[in-house]
Amino acid sequence: MAIRASTIPVPGIRSPFQIGLRWIEAFQVAVGAILSHRLRSSLTIIGIVIGVAVAALVAALLEGAQTFITAQTAGLGPGIVRIEKASFQDFVGDGQAFADAKAKRPDITTDNLKALAERVSQQLEIGAQVDAAVTARYGNKSLRALALQGVTTNISSLSTYKIERGRELTDFDEENRREVCVLGADAADYFFPLELPLGKSIRLGAFQFEVIGVYAPKGSALGASQDSFVQVPLSAWAKGFGARSRSIALLAKTREGIALEGEVLEDLVRFNMRQVRRLQPSEPENFSVTSDKKVAAFAGQITTIVAAVLFPLTAIALIVGGIVVMNMMLASVTERTREIGIRMAIGARRSDILAQFLFESTLLTLIGGGIGILLAVGIAWLFSKAANIPIVLPTWAMVAALGVSCTVGIIFGVFPARKAARLDPIEALRTE
Repeated sequence: MAIRASTIPVPGIRSPFQIGLRWIEAFQVAVGAILSHRLRSSLTIIGIVIGVAVAALVAALLEGAQTFITAQTAGLGPGIVRIEKASFQDFVGDGQAFADAKAKRPDITTDNLKALAERVSQQLEIGAQVDAAVTARYGNKSLRALALQGVTTNISSLSTYKIERGRELTDFDEENRREVCVLGADAADYFFPLELPLGKSIRLGAFQFEVIGVYAPKGSALGASQDSFVQVPLSAWAKGFGARSRSIALLAKTREGIALEGEVLEDLVRFNMRQVRRLQPSEPENFSVTSDKKVAAFAGQITTIVAAVLFPLTAIALIVGGIVVMNMMLASVTERTREIGIRMAIGARRSDILAQFLFESTLLTLIGGGIGILLAVGIAWLFSKAANIPIVLPTWAMVAALGVSCTVGIIFGVFPARKAARLDPIEALRTE
């Protein structure tokens, strides 16, 4: 009877099934070794726990920092360009130059607003906003440093805020300098928790303003409320709080049906603003132009720079943890030399011993990575509760932390594993 060549067992060659069984056995032995030496295993992973926790917290803080910077213009709608006296995005790394620009550049005035609107009214919608802080009072309640915004009547189309109750500011309000206001959701809830705010009067500084509307809530951004403000007509703000004392910010967006966006829109605004300011081609701009995309890009630059400094430091912590793992594994190899000799004597191959110790070091660092992530989550939660600043670990950071911890286990486990696999079985059995 003929026998197929494929059915003849070849010495030294193992089937995939046999290889799988040996890997499972190596994994089981590694788990048993970890469980039987709990104290040593715990001490081994401390460095990995600390390194992974620090790396995860750094990632969370960087993510939060970018969110915070972007949130500074969260009120701007998409495609909105902001023209202001000086923007910090134009002075990265030079705080003194930014301070000098704020002090020396000419203020942006309502005359600039009118002149710019006249030049680009066919293509762009132009509005304005000016910010101040004021003490607001209603009855026996008061809010210090409430954000007061003097705005043009088209502010709702130039921002992401929408009216929930009442009405918006109108051209009639602006033209007659009416002392009316629209409240942010938090300000409305504070002053009028049990009554309707519409028609009520609140005191802003030394003046009484009638509440005509309330904006829908937007929540907080990195612990800072986006709804604690009050808006009044720009003309009423100028009458009550001084038109000459502050520079206003201009807002611009393309009108419906006009295909202008991105850098083209910014260039159009910049060119016409230079004309309004009567700047010669050789003269530098004495104003700043900002967009939501520019702010997002700036935030990305800042976090990239910070990450380039912090992540190498956290990598050092992980390397130190890896060295600790390697030293503990070398000590384990020395301690378990006789055990290794017995396994080899009853049929374990060098590859099996190698796999066992690699599994053991990788499992240790994987466990350390998991504990480190849980520790980072706990610290972030406690910090967010104590400081009222929500910090959440991004999913990519958790996945990356586990991946890095496994990689550290493999890299720093290779040397001890190879040392164990190269032991002479006879000499290993003689070891006491």
